[in-house]
Amino acid sequence: MNRRTALKNLSALTLGSLVNAGEVKGSMVSTTEQPVDFEEVKELAPDVFFSKGKVEYFKSGNYQAVECNNGWIVFEDFVVLIDANFPAKAEILLREIAKTTSKPVRYVFNTHHHSDHIYGNRFWFSQGATAIAHTGVVAELRKYETGYYSNKPGRWENSSSRRTDLMAYSLLPPSMTFEEKLVIEDRHKRLELVHLGAGHTRGDAVAWLPEHKILFTGDACLNGPYNLFLDAEPGSWIRTLDKMHALGAEILVPGHGELGNHSTVKNQQRYFQVLYEWVTAQKQAGLSYGQLKDKLPELRTIIRNDEKIKTYLIPEPAVVPSFSLEAQTKKIFEEIIL
Repeated sequence: MNRRTALKNLSALTLGSLVNAGEVKGSMVSTTEQPVDFEEVKELAPDVFFSKGKVEYFKSGNYQAVECNNGWIVFEDFVVLIDANFPAKAEILLREIAKTTSKPVRYVFNTHHHSDHIYGNRFWFSQGATAIAHTGVVAELRKYETGYYSNKPGRWENSSSRRTDLMAYSLLPPSMTFEEKLVIEDRHKRLELVHLGAGHTRGDAVAWLPEHKILFTGDACLNGPYNLFLDAEPGSWIRTLDKMHALGAEILVPGHGELGNHSTVKNQQRYFQVLYEWVTAQKQAGLSYGQLKDKLPELRTIIRNDEKIKTYLIPEPAVVPSFSLEAQTKKIFEEIIL
């Protein structure tokens, strides 16, 4: 057994024992509602890890099954976690991290403001971590999660009954923000947190490991039928993906779905371009959105016949309407000004 393996086994035993003994600070997952483990945990490069969240929410609409993918990077003295997940899942994620290192999670990077990527912040704060994000994340939270800012409860602040873990851990916005880039590095690793432009949300940012060419994209680039246009700026998103592709990632970790690579960025972009061009043509022809909606079977056929993008097509009827092709095309229709 080499030193690296021994250290990992020792750290897993030490913190794992604390977890099993119920000594993780702020533990709140009940035995009857404890989420299942991640579908996959993989070491992508030395001390760079990926955990694949389950995607049952998109199939069932069950709010208890909302999960994102996560990643973590082990530096000399601490760990940087990519996305906070929900509180209940964060506890399980802490156990997974403990299997790989005894070092503390010092920073949590929120790729954007949506609930499954940010509501675990307060749990990680209870473990001593600081949340980091682009300034646009805080701006979006002020707009959509208003309860924290002394107004009536927002989207998820008003939905604690949907997820029992939100009754124990409320929203905690990131306390460290950046405009364009923030770098975390030591003698051996450099992690760049970069805002490439608006897309899935106005606060999107990615985590880039240039040495390993590993890119954590959050929901700015996905690998499957998980695109949510709720807060999206589709035209800008297409342009932002050009910048993302220029990084030349060899391993791409999406916010949901399987691992990808630089081709995944182009496939995601192509899907948006097909939608945008088709909707533009319908609007130029003078169609109202109601008339356009009646023609959506035509668009679905175009997507199904394109091998590069058919994986992004949402099964219909969509279990969660906000992820539907109807919702996506409506957002684009409203954005286009002729």
